[in-house]
Amino acid sequence: LLQAYASLFDSVTFAAHEAVFHVGGQDIYFQDGRMLGAANLDDREEFESIFYTYPLDWLTEPPPLKDEPAYSRDFLDCLFGQTEAESRGQGRSVTFLDHRMFVNSLLVEPLQRVERELRETALSDAAVAKWIHDLDITYSFIQRNIAGTRTRSYHAYGLAVDLVPLSYEGKHMYWRWSRVHNRDGWSRIPMSRRWMPPQKVVESFEGQGFVWGGKWSRFDNIHFEFRPEIIFYNQMLGETGT
Repeated sequence: LLQAYASLFDSVTFAAHEAVFHVGGQDIYFQDGRMLGAANLDDREEFESIFYTYPLDWLTEPPPLKDEPAYSRDFLDCLFGQTEAESRGQGRSVTFLDHRMFVNSLLVEPLQRVERELRETALSDAAVAKWIHDLDITYSFIQRNIAGTRTRSYHAYGLAVDLVPLSYEGKHMYWRWSRVHNRDGWSRIPMSRRWMPPQKVVESFEGQGFVWGGKWSRFDNIHFEFRPEIIFYNQMLGETGT
C-alpha cells in the first residue's frame, strides 16, 4: 500500500497487529488485509481482504469461479471522496489513444505511459495496431455500484477505464451477459471463445499498475482497474514462492 499510494498518506502508525493510515484527519485501520474506518471495526468479519491473487501470466484456461467478495470502501472513500462531487473534484479529462475520458488524476501519468508503449508496440505488432484502430468508446467515471452488490465500483472514483471495441466479433465479453444464455456453464467458457485485447495490451496496462477484468472469474474483458497494490502483492507472492 505504501509503494502504491505513499504520496496520498499523511502518515502511518504501526502497532503489534495492525497499521493505521492517517489521511486528512481520518484513520484507516489495516487488519488482516482489510482497510476499515473506525465505524466498521466491530463488523470486520463482514468484509474480505482488499488483496487477492491475480495471475501475472497470460491465462490459457478460465480461472476457478469464486464467490463475489464483500469489500469495505472506507479506504477509497477516505482517499477519493464519499460522494460523486467529492470524487469528481479529484478528476480531470484526458485523451487516451485519441479518445477523451474523465479519470481520477492518479491515472493520468500511468495512462500516458501505457499509450506511449502501445503506440510504439503497434509499429511492429499488427494485433496491437488493429486493437488501437478498432477502439470505439472509452469511459471511466460513472457513479454506480458493482453490478449485483452494494459496493461502489472503481468507476465511481474514476479509477477504472472501459475500452470498448467496434465489435466483439461474436465472442463473449462480460460474464453477466454470458450467464443470460448459459446460466450454469458461463464460467467455463473457453478463453478462445472470449473476446479479449491482445496480450501485449494487457501487459502494458499491468506494467503501469492496472489489473485486467479478463483475469477475474467473473470476467469483464473491456475493463482495466488501477490497482497497483494488487500487482505489487502478486509480484511479492511470486518472489517468495507462495
